[in-house]
Amino acid sequence: MLKTIACIVGLAVPVLCVAGRVTQMSYIGCYIDGETRDMKGLSGVSKIGQFSTSGIAVSSASMTHELCSSVCSLGGFPYFGIQLSEQCMCSTSYGSLGAASETDCNRFCTGNGASKCGGMWRNSVFALTYPKKQYFEQSQRPTQTVESIHSTYWTSAARTDIECMGLCEASAACQAVIFSGQQRLCHLLRFAYPPASLGSTDGDFFARG
Repeated sequence: MLKTIACIVGLAVPVLCVAGRVTQMSYIGCYIDGETRDMKGLSGVSKIGQFSTSGIAVSSASMTHELCSSVCSLGGFPYFGIQLSEQCMCSTSYGSLGAASETDCNRFCTGNGASKCGGMWRNSVFALTYPKKQYFEQSQRPTQTVESIHSTYWTSAARTDIECMGLCEASAACQAVIFSGQQRLCHLLRFAYPPASLGSTDGDFFARG
């Protein structure tokens, strides 16, 4: 299923919209989680857009497969897992603690009662694939930001915006750039939302499609 924006609407609940990259989502299976955690892609991230994290997962009372995939696509993660109906985790790998019975993933998603979203210490794991043909789209810089104890960007010299986007395209860890033509600097972002620390930085914003 292809999507670019996930919006979940509930009674007396604000609309949640996450503008993520275009992806194709496919179910892999039910997998064991534990104290060491199997899916750690959001480790250290305290906030991504409008969502606060528990240090490992984004939780939402409106969680769906589409919402979790949109959140994880902001970081270009190839996998996501949902646990206990509402906890969304992103990762570059899965299955370190082994597979579980499908019957263990028996909780329904808080945002969609027709879909399963893991169980107690069990992740419903999905794969995300992105278009092979890379493209970048220029837009206004998102007002949403990422907060993390780890740096979520790095900076390189670049003479043009094309050169800046080329640096991003060459790195799977890069999801967007802020190009400052005056300073000839390219800020390469690990998420499609910029870090709060770059809030006052001038430049044009480009995100992977």
